[in-house]
Amino acid sequence: MARPRNRKRQQIPELSQSNPPPKKAKLKRESNFSPVFWGNLSKIWLTPCALRELNRRNSAYTLPILPEVYPTDLARFARHGGPDLCHLRGYSEPKKDMSSNPSSTSRSRPTNSTAATSVTSKARKSSAYNDNFEQHLIDYNIYPEGYEHPESRSTPEPNNSNQTHQELLAFRASLSPSRFPESVFRDFKRKNRTKSEGSIMRNVIPLIASDSNTPNESNIQFTNLISLTDESTVKAVPDYFDGAKASDLHSVVRRELNELVIPTKHANVPIIPNFFLEAKGPSGSVSVAEKLACYDGAHGARALHALQNYKLAEPTYDGNAYTYSSTYHDGTLKLYAHHVTAPTVAEERPEYHMTQIDGWQMTGSIDTFRRGATAFRNARDSAKQHRDSFIQAANATAEDAVERHEAASNHPEMPEMQRSEDRSAHTGWKDAEETLQQ
Repeated sequence: MARPRNRKRQQIPELSQSNPPPKKAKLKRESNFSPVFWGNLSKIWLTPCALRELNRRNSAYTLPILPEVYPTDLARFARHGGPDLCHLRGYSEPKKDMSSNPSSTSRSRPTNSTAATSVTSKARKSSAYNDNFEQHLIDYNIYPEGYEHPESRSTPEPNNSNQTHQELLAFRASLSPSRFPESVFRDFKRKNRTKSEGSIMRNVIPLIASDSNTPNESNIQFTNLISLTDESTVKAVPDYFDGAKASDLHSVVRRELNELVIPTKHANVPIIPNFFLEAKGPSGSVSVAEKLACYDGAHGARALHALQNYKLAEPTYDGNAYTYSSTYHDGTLKLYAHHVTAPTVAEERPEYHMTQIDGWQMTGSIDTFRRGATAFRNARDSAKQHRDSFIQAANATAEDAVERHEAASNHPEMPEMQRSEDRSAHTGWKDAEETLQQ
């Protein structure tokens, strides 16, 4: 989440060749993840982030305490010629650390190699989402597209995969030749030539998504959701997501499933997100976009699964996908489905799977654009249908529980009367059974 800006306007001094701006000292880069993140990885990939963490841990070790030396020992050592410094000949002077200054040299260095490093929204930088981040997701049973399990078991496909493909092919009148002509497609291609990710989100994605009344939001950090990785990595910050209005969900359900379905405590932000988009500019990394989409989709799949199993004694896993994510990079749109399966080991975490549905080169031709935009818009509608269906079922369950609670409060004698009737019926059944046996 971006830091709040100082609303007080500051004067900017005029710059000239005679009065150039002072050079800023280079600051040390903070670690993107906490030491717990690195300590829990089953395999560490050699990346700049990993090297920075190694340097941090090495620098945290305390130097051994030197033995005490007395003046008589020093005098005797000096009489014999002192230390041999031949190995220091030609040794270059150490470079000065630009990040330090005289006022900061007196600060003590941390000695705990596992001291927690703050994980903030700065970790949104693409360099944070490397192979180690993906390995971390895998270690917590969040599997990206194409992951091959080492236990010789196949990666499960959603049970409703065929149905999903059919739903995404449904005709969209908004993309017919009369409403989406060649001129609009040429405008799309022109806007797509931007180098800015922000421009893509503002000018390109709306042409693909079209207008919709579905509640949506962008660049909101999921600060309220329970971490999928034990708080050892960053919070999800989708570029874009669809959800439901908070008022659509019964207040009892909102209270009981709070940290599973409500991504943030901000008012008017959609809840139960189950459609996501991650976009990158032409120079951005498609691999990073896919990792982020995998992370986003796992949050959405968990939210829908919690809603689906509301008030059930044991959770059920039907293997269907009710959550979708998408990536957009350099004109290429990809669509994914996310579903949950039961833990392979009792008392372990559920498994979250990401499966690619299809992909389209949106700038190739107007026909390809229509197919991709059709699937994108239909996926949003399908996500809304799944979301609304589970909301309706959970609301009915909560309403029924409230009515039964109110009835019991208004008539406290009813449970005792019911138990008396049950005992009478049981006695009558036993008498009938004994008569038949005689």
